[in-house]
Amino acid sequence: MTKYGFVASGGGYRSFYTAGVLVWLTRKGVPLVHLTSTSSGNNIVLDHMIWDWAGEDLPPTLAKTMRLSVTDIFSVFSNFLGLRTSLLPSGSHLFTVDKDTCRKSLLLDDAGRRDVLRRNLDAVRWDILATNLTRKEHRYFPVNDILASIDEASLSAFMDVFLAGITTIPYFRAQTIDGEYYVEGGYMDNTPMRSLFEDPEVDEIIAIDFTDYDHHRELQKLYDSQMFTLPLNSIDMYLLVSDIQLTLPNMKIFTQARLINRMLEATGKDSLEVDGKTLYRKPLHVLQPSNLESMTISLKDSTAQKRYFELGKSEAEALLAAL
Repeated sequence: MTKYGFVASGGGYRSFYTAGVLVWLTRKGVPLVHLTSTSSGNNIVLDHMIWDWAGEDLPPTLAKTMRLSVTDIFSVFSNFLGLRTSLLPSGSHLFTVDKDTCRKSLLLDDAGRRDVLRRNLDAVRWDILATNLTRKEHRYFPVNDILASIDEASLSAFMDVFLAGITTIPYFRAQTIDGEYYVEGGYMDNTPMRSLFEDPEVDEIIAIDFTDYDHHRELQKLYDSQMFTLPLNSIDMYLLVSDIQLTLPNMKIFTQARLINRMLEATGKDSLEVDGKTLYRKPLHVLQPSNLESMTISLKDSTAQKRYFELGKSEAEALLAAL
């Protein structure tokens, strides 16, 4: 049976689409042997990895997403971010993160969820990608190695990596690991596939791509706004600029991935060694939803995450039917 690698790209609330894809693939028994993630994709994969696939209908945060009572809306928002934030008016960043509170919100203080996480990590490999600002390079963190034994020390190290992988500046302060600054991986690669191409256990790759967004339309809308909308207009423009910075460079990532496959196919080889690492030729299947908003907040539109989730399920079904 074909074994798949899966890429959970960053994308804010768009990542509920990713959750829909993951749930559908899992429910259909599609073998997912290696997951990679960055930014909001980390939240989705973690929720997936603390999910008792056999005993529960949905991952715990997604279960609340489907209900969406008043308390669930707040809980989904806080758990999706994995944060409990407080305003810090220093001008360098807007929010700070308490790691212990964050860990609790992600259900990692729950002994039962830790057992599920341990069991799932025995079956699936997971890498988190973050950007090292100090060295100006990206870095893959192997979660299976970090959580080889799940205890207080390893969970603390995992939280450092998890937060590094979701930290967007200047909203949040850059995370420090071994004295170096880290931010989310999306600044260099919002769809981290390299470790999947290096994994001989992965036969094919399924990746989520959120670059199909009408930036022209959004820019025009903001340019046509009246002067008295300056405060709100500025916020919307800042969010749009962040989205452009984190998604448009991703088009080059997919071009490079497809080029690797074509080069190997042209030479008649299944693998190639580059800089001491072996890259394997793997069919790449890309799911690319159109015009999903990245920063849709549940308090603004309480149906968005559910709609994105259902869309992910239906498009995953269509993809697998086509393969």
